[in-house]
Parts: sequence; C-alpha cells; structure tokens
Amino acid sequence: MRLLCALLLSVCLSLLGLGPALAQPPGEGSEANPAEGPDEAPVSSGPIEIIIEEPVTTARETLTYNAKIFDEILVQSTEATIREQKFAAAAGITGGTILLGLSAWRLIEDEPQSAYSRGLGVMFMTLGMTDLTTGIFAATRVPHEKHRLERWKQARKNGVSGAELAHFEGELQAAHEMRNGERMLVRWSSLTHAIAGVLVLAFTPVPDGSSGTDRVSGYVIGGLFVGIGLGTFAATFRPTPSEKAWAEYNKRRIPMPGHEFSWRLAPSLSRRGAGLSFGATF
Repeated sequence: MRLLCALLLSVCLSLLGLGPALAQPPGEGSEANPAEGPDEAPVSSGPIEIIIEEPVTTARETLTYNAKIFDEILVQSTEATIREQKFAAAAGITGGTILLGLSAWRLIEDEPQSAYSRGLGVMFMTLGMTDLTTGIFAATRVPHEKHRLERWKQARKNGVSGAELAHFEGELQAAHEMRNGERMLVRWSSLTHAIAGVLVLAFTPVPDGSSGTDRVSGYVIGGLFVGIGLGTFAATFRPTPSEKAWAEYNKRRIPMPGHEFSWRLAPSLSRRGAGLSFGATF
C-alpha cells in the first residue's frame, strides 16, 4: 500500500526578548505592556498538526483494475491469434499442395526433359514441402495463448493475487518476444519466395529448347511467387496480436505500489514564529 503522509511539526521559537510581559510567568506583574494593543490576544502554541492525505488508489484497487484490463486484452489477443493461425494453416496447406502439384508436373513430364524443367520441379518440391509442413503444424498446434487464457480464467474464478497477476504478465511478455521472432522468420521466408520468383522470371527465356507453353507458365508462376512473397513480406511489418496486447497492457496498466520511502525538510515561517516541516512518503 502506498500511503502519502505529510507530518507537519511546528517547532515554534518563543519570542522571549521582545517584551517583559512575555518573559513573566502568568500571575506575576499586573502592569500591562504598553507595546501591546488592547485587541491583541496572547500568543499560545497549539498542538502538533498531522495532515494525512489518502492515496488515490490502494493496492487492492490497483490489482482489480489491472486484472480487469488484463482479462479484456487477453481474450481479444487470444481470439485474434487463433484466427490468424487458422488463416496461416489454410494458406500453408493450399500453397504447399499447389507447389507439389507443379513439381510433379515438371518432374514427371514426357521425355525429353530439359534441365530447366527439372530445376523448376526441384525448386517447387522444396518450397511446397516447406509450406505444407508449416500449414499442417499450424492446423494441429494448439496455441499457448489458449492454454494461458484457460488458466487465467481459473485464476480469476479463484481470486487472482498480485503474484499470480505478475506471473501472467511475464507470460504475456514472453509471448510478445516469441511472436516477434516468429514474425521475423516468416518475413525472411516470404522474401525467399519472392527471390525464387525473380529467379524463375530471369531464367525462363534462357533455355532455347523450351516451348511457348513452358515460357508462359514460367512467367505466370514466377510472377505469382514474387507477388505473394512481397505481399507476405509487407504483412510481417504488422505486429502480431500478442505483441499488440503487451504494448496495450503496458500503456493502460497502473504500476503496483511498492515500498519506497522518501522524506523532505522545509522551513516554515509565520507571524507567530518559525518552524520546520517534515514530509515523508512510504
């Protein structure tokens, strides 16, 4: 809990040398001090004043607020991650199947086979197997965001504590780092596809013995590789749901109160005397 306590200690300095009446104890001397006016009241020192300012939020209120926005962000990011994973699985399986079909067309064509056709077939098979494997992995994998959301709902049901919230915050930060690395992997993989398309476009007109159909198919396939590769490369600059969730949570959360202690001294002057103010935060 963060409490802000301002303790004002007024150490009044008595004005003993300014008048004889002030120096005499009560009851001694009946003469009035000519320096005093008729309406002026005797000076008396009051009790020590203690001013306590209540904090804006307590630790429990902060925990409740952070847990509420964490719950909201976690549900949204998990749903978005599952949607993106389904799309990636469909794209990987579809693209891999098409590439394997093109590879079979190039490698099992009637004789005579040219080195150009065999090279295209090998390249299509390599990229097709990579895409198909990635798609199957995305389709069968249960994202850790889903497991985390289930555990978070159970913790919320039982009453989440500050330590549990910090644990889930660490998981969200770890997911941010992991998804960022995966996004970089997809970025350079898509750039590889684009480069492969450029190579197909560059080498399509080279073989003298290739037919017009081979050249047209080479240009079409090379163009598709370049377009899809560059499109995916540009899409990877958009943060993933886990990355956006971590950034949004950091922006909206309230830091939990710590146990810091600080103090200050300041002079205090008034018509009745001088003093010293002491303020502490803990």
